[in-house]
Order: sequence, then C-alpha cells, then structure tokens
Amino acid sequence: MKMSKLPQFDCLDSSQNTFTSFKGYEFSIDDQKWVLDINKTIDISRVRNYEFSVQSEIVMTLAHFAKYSSSSHTANMCEYIGKYSDITGEDHFSIKGLLNYKNFYSSKKEEYKVAMLRVFLKKLYNLGYSSVDDEIYDLMDSWKLTGNEKGTAVLSLDPDEGPFSPFEFQAIITRTNEYLAENRISYYEAALIRIFCATGRRPIQIAGLKVKDLYATDKYKFNDKKTVHVLNIPKAKIRGASGFRYAFREVGIRESIVQILFEHTRILKQKLSKKIKRELSEQEFAELPLFYDFEKLVNLDWENRHEISEILPKEIIHLPTVKLIKILKGAVRKLGVRSRETGKPIFVTSYRFRYTLGTNAARQKAGVNVIAKLLDHHDTQNAHCYVQSVPEIAQQISSIMDESLRKYADAFQGKVVKDEIEAQSQIKDANRISCVEQNCDVGSCGTHQYCNDYAPIACYLCSKFMPWANAPHHLVLEKLISERDDLITMGCSLEVVAVNDRTIIAVQQVIDACKEFNHG
Repeated sequence: MKMSKLPQFDCLDSSQNTFTSFKGYEFSIDDQKWVLDINKTIDISRVRNYEFSVQSEIVMTLAHFAKYSSSSHTANMCEYIGKYSDITGEDHFSIKGLLNYKNFYSSKKEEYKVAMLRVFLKKLYNLGYSSVDDEIYDLMDSWKLTGNEKGTAVLSLDPDEGPFSPFEFQAIITRTNEYLAENRISYYEAALIRIFCATGRRPIQIAGLKVKDLYATDKYKFNDKKTVHVLNIPKAKIRGASGFRYAFREVGIRESIVQILFEHTRILKQKLSKKIKRELSEQEFAELPLFYDFEKLVNLDWENRHEISEILPKEIIHLPTVKLIKILKGAVRKLGVRSRETGKPIFVTSYRFRYTLGTNAARQKAGVNVIAKLLDHHDTQNAHCYVQSVPEIAQQISSIMDESLRKYADAFQGKVVKDEIEAQSQIKDANRISCVEQNCDVGSCGTHQYCNDYAPIACYLCSKFMPWANAPHHLVLEKLISERDDLITMGCSLEVVAVNDRTIIAVQQVIDACKEFNHG
C-alpha cells in the first residue's frame, strides 16, 4: 500500500517552461505542439480537456517523458492520456474513470492500452503530483496486465506482416541486382533495399546513417583479406542515453553491397557538387546522410562554410523515417515480386526485413542471445519468438539430442590451449573470441577468416576453436542453461527448448577438457 508520495529526484522544475527532448530538440510546455525529433511532433491539445490543476501535472509529466524517453514512447503516453478523457468523459483521474477505461479495453488484444495509461499515471504519481492518489495507485498496481503480445507476426508467419518466405527474400535480392544492372532501379534504391536485407535494422537507424559510417577495418579477417568493410550503425533505444547518433555497432557488409554503396555515394557527391557549384570537402562529404533528401541538401547555405560545418552533423538534414520507408516500399514494389501464398505483390514493411533476418538466424541454429545481438535488441524478450517460429530446426536439433550419448562425443571438436599466447604461437594473429553477454574472453579462433557464425556459441562446435584452459567457460554454460530455462518458463515445446542442447554439451565437454588439461 502506498501511504505517501515522495517526489523523484529527477522531477522537473514546475516553474520551467522550456525543455530539451531526448533527441536534443527544444520545446515549450506552453505550445500546443512539441517537436521532439525529426520524426515526431506531438499535439497536446487534448490535455486541455482536463481540469486546470490536472492539466499542468499532465503536461509536466509529459515533459518528463519527452526529456528522458524516446519520442515514440512520449507520443504513446500523450495518445492514451487523450483516450482516457475521450472514452470516460472525465476531466480528472478517478476510480470510476479508470474502471470504465479498463472495461472499454477488456480484450486481451487491447490490454496493452490499459498498461500504457498505467505507465503514465504511475510516473505522474512517483513524480509527486496529486492528480493520482494512493487509492488510484493501488488499484492500478493490482491489475495483472499482459501488455502488447511479443512477436505475433513472426510466430504466425503472417504472409503480409511476418518474415518474407525464403523464396520472396531471395527474389528481392536477385531482382535488385538484376534491375540495377538493367537501370530499372537507381543505385539509391538498390542501396536502400540491400542494407535493409543485410542488417535488419530499424528505419530510424538506417535514416541516421552517414557516408562516413561505411569504412574498411582490419579488426576482422575474411578469406585471408587484410580488411573488410563494415557499416557503423547508430543504435536505437539506448537506456539512459539521449541525443542523435549516441552509440553504434559495427555490422559486416558483403563486398557486393559495398560496391553498390560506393557508387551510390559517388553519385551523391557528383550531383551535389555540380548543384552547389563547388567541390565538397572530405569532412563535408563524410557528414552527408547516406540516404538523403536531395532538395533539403541543396537548399543549405553552402557558401557559409561555418554554418555548414555546424548543421551537417545534426539530425535535421536526415530523412524522416516516413519518407525513408516510402522510398523503400516504392523500390521493392518496382521489383514485381509476388507472394506464392497470396499470388499478389508482396506486402512491404520495413520490419519484415527485420523479422526475416531473425528467422533466418534461427534457421541457422542461433540462440536467443545471438539473435538479440544480431537485431540490436537490448534484451532477449523479443528474440524468443524467432526460435519458436522455426520448429523444423528445433526438431532437427532435438532429434540429435534424443540419440545415444555417444553422439555427443564429437560436440566439441577443437583443441584446448593454455592461453592466448599459446594460441598465437600455433596460429599467428589468432583472433580472440569473447562472450559479450558475460563480458569475458573464452578462447582463440584457429583461422584467419572473418567468420560469419555467431561467436562464441557456434565456436564451441567448431573444429578451429582453441578454448583457453583457464577461461570462465562456466559463464557461457550458465547463460545457455538460463536461456533454456527461460524457454521452459515461457511454455515452449521440448523441441524449441532443445535448440542449443548440442552447444550446451560442447561447452560442458570444454570445461571437462580444461580440467584435464590443467591437472594433466
């Protein structure tokens, strides 16, 4: 029972009128519309439906969300505050109003709308405002809500909303290359399609890319090449972080895609230089958006080099995600790929590429941690659905595990070494293998190739793996077992639960081999 309210230390100054959003945009609480970032402007006019004292507390709470949360989350908060007054006719928060609101969204499918309002009202309460009292708080706290169901489109393999079928996905890639060669699509369109296919990243991440984010690095080895190309992609949904292009993750890019991207950026540089009647400096070129609105770039004051240097790093010159998605849909539509299931042109959403990447990873026997990292999730709750969506793979692995124990004898096929020094004495410049989730190093790779498998999970089953004798392999084992337990808790079938069992056996064999090595 909440007996008293204590304001949080990050509660905003009620005398303050101007705030800075999560993405660094200034807005005034006195304005009807708040611009939170390049993609999101919220209209708080419906807040005026509340009595005056409640209005001010709602506005200050919304300002808190705008400052510390993503623009989309803030927009959702604003949306459901408006829905509450529309549905209940109430101008304040009451037991009666909340029960009516909850009853209106009584189906499991819409329960998340109740959960969204609860998030807002709990924050209002915790900030020390009086519009939500102890009785209201306790009522909401007693509700058991499921929230929005995770992975529905993936699990159902929906032909319009779920992952592309293998045929559809391959057709998209093949026709993109063919149509580009035939000048039926532009390099801009081809680059956009291939990046979505290759990375599965969210539209806001792709929209935030700059020319400088494509580069070569010698950190990885692939087919004995000294360097490989990567895209340094801005992360999304970073807890506790704010601002534009705050954090990044490198993603390896195939050379065939790299060539398309290089030509795409060369065309941009040539077109823009011609239009502004001067050559771009290397710094200016590097800061240009990878996917751009040409007119927006042309209209900048290129004669004022100081102003240009100030504005190019900012989000304002980048495409809003709505425009980016429109270009993507139009480009894929040109390819004329049809669904074998519906017979109609495939339905295109940006997230179908993301679902496809996750599903394909599951088909390659990746676990939930690996898939979460691949899709740049901050946790694994959304990754489980991909493992569940590929029962044929789960059954295959399960059948391996159901055979006699002698089948496990070759789960680990590598060679234990004392440490990294010994590994590098055998394989010069052997790459170090880390377990990012457990923040530890576990061994070395006995090849100079840039491996596309998912380290370190796949490494334990690889004959080239050289585990270090004193590395904390037990942490990897604990993580795999924890994943397995999570799947059981979720009520998954035994086939799904068994998805990483062979790897678990391999890790245990490494632990046993290390003990023997150390005492031998």
